[in-house]
Amino acid sequence: MQASVQRLRMKRSPKARRQIGADSFQALKNWMKELRQHGPPNIVVAIAGNKCDLSDAREVLEKDAMDYADSIHTIFVETSAKNTINIHQVFIEISQQITVLYAGGGAAGKGFKLHPRPAADAASEP
Repeated sequence: MQASVQRLRMKRSPKARRQIGADSFQALKNWMKELRQHGPPNIVVAIAGNKCDLSDAREVLEKDAMDYADSIHTIFVETSAKNTINIHQVFIEISQQITVLYAGGGAAGKGFKLHPRPAADAASEP
């Protein structure tokens, strides 16, 4: 199903693709606004501009996405899941931000520790 939807989107005119991209970009902005209002205060957010390998079908300009990410102080990385471009980079950047946040006391000094599970819990897993 996903592949057929993608092929249909690729057949649309550039103007129609830009409108779809604009709608998705606006939905992202709305979601980010809600996340900032209702989410944890020190949440680490990354925006992945997916399908960077399909530059001829671009719906949102990289500069626009990057400018938006900068304006809300979040990570932006262009990616391609299909061609594994920058997938690891997204996770590396998130982990680096989390490390900085917790090392600097940015989480109000409320760090966390991971503890091994008791043997009884581990044995009950399938």
